[in-house]
Amino acid sequence: MREERVGTLMVMFLLFCSSTCLAQSKPIESAARRQIDAGNQAWIDGMKQGNVGLITATYTPDAVDCSQEGDCVRGRSAIEKQMKEEMAKLGKAESASVTSIGSVQQGRFVYEWGQAEASFPNGRKVVDQYLTAWREEPDGTWKIFRNLVIPNSVSR
Repeated sequence: MREERVGTLMVMFLLFCSSTCLAQSKPIESAARRQIDAGNQAWIDGMKQGNVGLITATYTPDAVDCSQEGDCVRGRSAIEKQMKEEMAKLGKAESASVTSIGSVQQGRFVYEWGQAEASFPNGRKVVDQYLTAWREEPDGTWKIFRNLVIPNSVSR
């Protein structure tokens, strides 16, 4: 029941964002694109090095990070704590990648969606679809404001 609700809410959110963003969007500014690409590279490097600090440096202090189960963690410090716990279980990734499938800018926000993958020495592989809202901060940097892992499948 919970997975179905999360899936339904995600579909509604994506439809709303798509229609709103298409109607009022503009091409992504080059500075935003460079910083978002650098943020995605920080995730790759952080996973391979086992360095959570590299990853969480890309988040705003008031960021929210949600799992595919719909469990959300609020605040960069809490996100860092959760990531350290996960990294302790999984270890450093042998390989990692981020594929940005699409993005659109709406004012101070860029909505990006894609897929992140990491493979670990114990044979475990993580493949997550994501939707991320990047926000331009007052100093001109772009940071993750909201991050949502989209369930790979919805039970019916």
